[in-house]
Amino acid sequence: MKVLQVMPEFALAGAEIMCENLIYGLKKIGADVVVVSLYDYHSPITDRLEQNGVKVVYLNKKSGFDFSMYRKLRKTIKSEKPDVIHTHRYVMEYVIPASLFTKIPAKTHTVHNIASCEVGKGLRALHKIFFKMFKVVPVALTELIQRSIVEEYKINVENVPVVFNGMPVDKYYKKSDYSLVKNILHIGRFSLQKNHKTLIEAFESVHKNHSNIKLNLVGAGELEEEIKTMVAQKGLLDAVNFKGLLDDVKEEMSKADVFCLPSNYEGMPMTIIEAMASGLPVVATAVGGVQDMITDGKDGILCNNTPEDVAGALEKVIESEDLRETLGKNAIITSKEYSSENMAKRYYDLYCKCMTK
Repeated sequence: MKVLQVMPEFALAGAEIMCENLIYGLKKIGADVVVVSLYDYHSPITDRLEQNGVKVVYLNKKSGFDFSMYRKLRKTIKSEKPDVIHTHRYVMEYVIPASLFTKIPAKTHTVHNIASCEVGKGLRALHKIFFKMFKVVPVALTELIQRSIVEEYKINVENVPVVFNGMPVDKYYKKSDYSLVKNILHIGRFSLQKNHKTLIEAFESVHKNHSNIKLNLVGAGELEEEIKTMVAQKGLLDAVNFKGLLDDVKEEMSKADVFCLPSNYEGMPMTIIEAMASGLPVVATAVGGVQDMITDGKDGILCNNTPEDVAGALEKVIESEDLRETLGKNAIITSKEYSSENMAKRYYDLYCKCMTK
């Protein structure tokens, strides 16, 4: 089986990391995988892919709408002759028209977020056409995302398979000492989605009662400077560390005592899988697929996306060593559901099913 994985680019973000893990898993099964990046953007992910013998095709897309993508993609598809085309994010508007009359047996598209938040209104109208008329199979990351796809695109639920994201969970350090809370960790792009303002306001409240605790922020993005200014204005510069963009967060996970993700909306965040695999107690807002990943009080704490609720959930975890240990150890068990191997096997089976239709 030959699979063409198509992404806009491979920045250090959740969908791209999921795709990288899927590629390695498919190769272990025996699939031949070729990767297409619309932009000529090289990153630690593309470096790793190429070092592991994965062919990466860069199409040098221009910013904005680029009509040349149709020609370049069609040429790539005809040259590679894949059995499966698997798209991610917004690339379907180029890939599906370019693949017309090429007799590709299977086409799948992973919806990485709540359907109404994945792409803009115009692209959602196109996606609906692709799903309904061009036999592209939409794949949901969780049951909640599945329901959002059914509602947004008016597709029968049996035609929207669910495949959980996966990570190499066995490679993460497993926390064993839950005696103290010194470091709270957040990983995510500085954007409205990740809700850093609420996190800082919540941490300000927590810091008043626990002045020894630090907040470590990993990531970059358009709101970074605004959040840095906010931290300075609140007098938290000594308590909040901006770690920048990291291509491997295992070490930061190993240093952390609590992981917090107070997002406004989510698909199925890879960072929660990483935190669970590391044995960290997780505090997260009950949005999107997070609700399908975490059982409140068992392997994490769910809360609303307000400063008061996030602060209250953090205080609950900080004040109880027994709770931290229970959440952390249960999280390790739960994380095994989200292994790279399980994800790759499910996608491989889905590709086979699509090819025989």
